[in-house]
Amino acid sequence: MLSSIRTQLILVLIALVALLLVQGYIARENQSVLSSGMAASSRAVVDVGIVKELERDVIDLQRNVLIYKENASQSAVTRFERLMLSINKRLDELADPVTQSGEIDDTYVLSRMHKHLSAYQENFRQVIDARSRKDDLIIDGSLSDLLAIKRLFDTANEDFALPQSTIDKLNFHIAKAENAILLYLMKPDMALITQFNEAITAVKAITINNQTLHSQVNELLEKAEADLFKLTQITQGNLFLVNVVMAGSANEFLYLSGELANQVTSKTESITHNTYLVAQETQRNGEIFSLVAILLAVIAAIFTTYRILGPIRTITHVFNRLSEGQNISSIPGNSRNDEIGNLARAAHVFSDKNKQTERLLSEARGLNGRLESLNSELTESKIKAERATASKSIFLANMSHEIRTPMNGIIGLIELAQQHPVPDIVSGYLDKAAYSSQILMSVINDILDFSKIEAGKLKIEEVSFSLHSLFDNLIAVIALKAKEKNLAVRFIVSPSIPPQVIGDPLRIAQIIMNIGSNAVKFTEQGQICIRFDGNINDKGNLLSLTMNIEDSGIGMSERQLARIFNPFTQADDATNRKYGGTGLGLTIVKQLTDLMGGSLSATSVEGKGSTFRISLPLRVFKNQPGIFDLTPQLPTSSVYLTSSPLLPDIYQSVIQISQANIMDIKAAQSLDSLPKHLIVDIPSFSVFKDNIRWLHELADKGTHVGLIMDTVGSALQDKYNSLWKGPLIMHPFTPAQFEHFMSMVVSNETRKTMTKNADIIEDISLEGHVLLVEDNNINQIVTGEMLKTLGITFDIAEDGNQAVRKIENAPHYDLVLMDVQMPVMDGYEATKALRKAGFTTLPIIGLSANAMKEDKQSAIDVGMNDYLTKPIKRKALVDMLKRYMNH
Repeated sequence: MLSSIRTQLILVLIALVALLLVQGYIARENQSVLSSGMAASSRAVVDVGIVKELERDVIDLQRNVLIYKENASQSAVTRFERLMLSINKRLDELADPVTQSGEIDDTYVLSRMHKHLSAYQENFRQVIDARSRKDDLIIDGSLSDLLAIKRLFDTANEDFALPQSTIDKLNFHIAKAENAILLYLMKPDMALITQFNEAITAVKAITINNQTLHSQVNELLEKAEADLFKLTQITQGNLFLVNVVMAGSANEFLYLSGELANQVTSKTESITHNTYLVAQETQRNGEIFSLVAILLAVIAAIFTTYRILGPIRTITHVFNRLSEGQNISSIPGNSRNDEIGNLARAAHVFSDKNKQTERLLSEARGLNGRLESLNSELTESKIKAERATASKSIFLANMSHEIRTPMNGIIGLIELAQQHPVPDIVSGYLDKAAYSSQILMSVINDILDFSKIEAGKLKIEEVSFSLHSLFDNLIAVIALKAKEKNLAVRFIVSPSIPPQVIGDPLRIAQIIMNIGSNAVKFTEQGQICIRFDGNINDKGNLLSLTMNIEDSGIGMSERQLARIFNPFTQADDATNRKYGGTGLGLTIVKQLTDLMGGSLSATSVEGKGSTFRISLPLRVFKNQPGIFDLTPQLPTSSVYLTSSPLLPDIYQSVIQISQANIMDIKAAQSLDSLPKHLIVDIPSFSVFKDNIRWLHELADKGTHVGLIMDTVGSALQDKYNSLWKGPLIMHPFTPAQFEHFMSMVVSNETRKTMTKNADIIEDISLEGHVLLVEDNNINQIVTGEMLKTLGITFDIAEDGNQAVRKIENAPHYDLVLMDVQMPVMDGYEATKALRKAGFTTLPIIGLSANAMKEDKQSAIDVGMNDYLTKPIKRKALVDMLKRYMNH
């Protein structure tokens, strides 16, 4: 185990770490001793400072005592008390560490200082008390007695008939005694006491004939002498206390504080010396251990170099030579039993593998050469594929435009022909030609949309639109196609959907129309059900609109279902031959759904039908009512007559029809009375014919009757309308149509007689001269004929260059109809040239077969005022001319 380099290194590291720990311990002890010495020295300095402050406070005490002795100042008493508190506090600070650290050996000094301080304070209290008694004697003592004697002398002449000369002598000696007392109070002197006594003796020596006055004066004189004696004793006592006793206590306190300072200083010097000795010893120990650690480190370094680093350097050199492909005859250290031996043996293995690697490397170089060749071919193929895709998209776009241009001419000419009186058979031919042209245009539009999507040029709009208009357009197209095949259509909308949303109405309609048209195309019998549902998020600003289109048509197998969204692909060849189509419709639907951030899925059972589910996220305005919120409700007593309801359950809830109020017609006819409002299902014309008389009788009695019909053809619908003038609605119907129907039922209105729509050409006459810039002869004829019927004169230019020259030569045109794509100079360049030449107020209307939003924006950007999409409709042309020709 000890032969392992790892074990050897661990042992060396353990020894080094142990030495480091011991050295760290010694350093820590040294630091602790130094810290203790420094702490003790710091404490001694603090104690010395406290002692000095004590000496200063004692001197300040003595000064305040002397101040009080002189003038009895109360502030001196207050300062004395504060100084006593300060001195006691400092003595307590000194006493606390005495018993803890032993810095001061003799606690007797502190106790004596406390005793002297207490005695000093007590003596000061006696001084204060004596001063108080002295002040009382000054007020009520000898001076007061002398004043009383003087008052007796002042009235002695009148009251006691004492001669004035005697009174003056008495007053003289009394004044002399009074003066001696006042001088004594200012400066105590025994000579003044003698002077007082002599004056009192002189007064007593004067003869006073009046015995009463003599008695009163002697009594007052004796009292004055007694009071003066007391005053003398108090004054002498105070002088002794202050000058002898208290001064001695202060001096003793100062002496003791000096002794205390000497003890602290001596102890501090001892601690400092001991700390120095311990630090020296600790330093020597640390140096010894450091030397040992250095020796061990040197030994470890030599051992590591000899046993590890040297062999590793040698092995590294061997590996470097092996990495350079050199052959090694012998590898040192191969016989060792430690990690170096393992490395040497690994180097030997590496040498063998190196030879194998050289052989493999030679083979890999050959493979890499072939791989690079394949990558180059792959890159070239990718570039060709991308170019082919781009070329295909450009080709499809150009071809669709080139096809649309003559088709626009054909559609325009057919529309012009339909505006003239022709035989019925010719009119039929023209209608079929117009229908076929629209089918062909639809195919071309699909190809153009597909090319736009593949090229990434199709943009999704974000505009506010009404779902009612979307539903109206959808029903108008789907119902018309379904009636031709006698298919039943159900259109069901959830009441929770708001009526106004934000999105791309054109593309949403394109998605639904495409799937709905497919449902009609591939369904021979049965029905088609279209459902709209949705959920609004918690914030109320996003609608997840879900659309389900379910049919009972031919259905698809799993294999067919997997490929229906591929471009130019249908379920199978038989389907393509029977039903036709380009195979682009569902591909475009899928791509449009993805562009709008939605999802599209399909399920199908072969022979039973298919179901398509589309989910689109649409922004909505907050706090909108539901799409059925304005639909009138029936009274709760109203009855729904049906054997198999044609009205969906959610619609029944909207108008308050309960399950208890549903019955069939036979049961209703057997009742004696019926409620005022009835909804009646008419599933077939035979049911209608059998019950029409009974329904008319109910209507004549004032009953509000509304009929719900299943989907029928136009002829049978006309029959219904002619036989029933009351409220009637036929599947499929939109929420707006249902709302109108319920309004009629509630108000019991009859339907107004409707006439078939006919293309009525409005007789419009305009004035103006227009320049028609168009390179296609057919389109020149179509647009020219429209202008003629409106009373507009026009000139023709076949390209943009001719248009610029004509306008510059004869600038009298009221408006320019400018085709966008033309040879020589296109409409964009011509518009720029005209605007640059100064024709800024001349209205220029762009004409193009391209109907994308960005195409119109491009026309506006170059300076055109507006944009018309081919094929040009007469109404759109009239509106544009009225807007810009100021007529």
